[in-house]
Amino acid sequence: MRILKALFLTASAGLGGLAVAYASGLFEPLQAAYPRAVWPALGSFQTISGQPEPLHYASALAPLNPRGQDLFEDAGSHALLVLRGDRIVLETYADGYGPHTRFNSYSLIKSVVGALVLQAVSEGRIASLDDPVSAYLPGFGSERFGQQSVRSFLEMRSGLDFEQESADKQDRLVTYNPFGRLARLHAGGLGSVEDELQVRSDRVGQFAYQNVNTAVLGHLLEKVHGRPLDHLFVERVWLPAGAARADWLRHGEEGSVTAYCCLYATASDWLKVGRFLAQNGTPERPFLSEELWNLYFGTRLSPKARTKGAYGTHIRHNVLDRKGEALQGSFSYMMGQGGQIVYMMPDKDLVVVRFGDRHSLLHSTLYSVWNSL
Repeated sequence: MRILKALFLTASAGLGGLAVAYASGLFEPLQAAYPRAVWPALGSFQTISGQPEPLHYASALAPLNPRGQDLFEDAGSHALLVLRGDRIVLETYADGYGPHTRFNSYSLIKSVVGALVLQAVSEGRIASLDDPVSAYLPGFGSERFGQQSVRSFLEMRSGLDFEQESADKQDRLVTYNPFGRLARLHAGGLGSVEDELQVRSDRVGQFAYQNVNTAVLGHLLEKVHGRPLDHLFVERVWLPAGAARADWLRHGEEGSVTAYCCLYATASDWLKVGRFLAQNGTPERPFLSEELWNLYFGTRLSPKARTKGAYGTHIRHNVLDRKGEALQGSFSYMMGQGGQIVYMMPDKDLVVVRFGDRHSLLHSTLYSVWNSL
């Protein structure tokens, strides 16, 4: 219904504009702006190779307690999986979904791109997060754009004035402009909007969640490695985590993958990614240096910052501190627009993955899971 309304609004601008949009291929980014929640989906995709490593199961899976079941149903949840150590201890799906359903990650993938940026620092490919982005993308964008630090893009504080923010992203489709900047980014990648990467001085240092920040980081990673982003992702994260075949949205038929959105994979594959990051790779081959792993998981954030909710290096942080609850302490999480969540509590050896069509209560979901075990 939303897509039909969006098409109607576009058509109301005139049949001539509609014809131009169709001929220019801009309906593809319109379709890809909010791809459906499960595979298959419309758009151009890059197949991501995998070598699925089976996860072990506990001898008996825990059922969700009544509070957890109410949350699961009320929030339109599709899947909820819990990994403790190396074993799945809870796994439940709504009708019509199951272990082989491939869900849209939406913005979960942003957090993995953030981790890859930190790995590039670990390897010395990026000397410092405080370097100007022009040190790695020379001649790209305006002089003001190039002066912004890598860290500012990683923390969504670059000051870019590119896409309109909205409290409810789901409602943005009805006003999605197939001639706008975001549409051009979807269709042609970052290079197609290079001249429009304008920085507002009054916004530098202010948090503004925008896809384009992640697009810049994806482009930077490709430059410092000299390889496509999807190749890095497969080699550095996906295969080492033991994940299976997936599909990742691309900027058109020949473009690179969209760093900010839309990897279709199973919920258990995200369990594996969460475990891989929480355990910092393997003892034989750590994914990050200890300092950068601590930065990624916000271990040095103040209690006040965590209580308010903090956005770190493309990953979010909060704390469980409700009186009377058995589970207490800090947690970090990836989040997508429809309530896709990968919770990680490394000190509890706990990873929780939740998919659904809208957000579930952030803390209550973790409490109900823990109290079900």
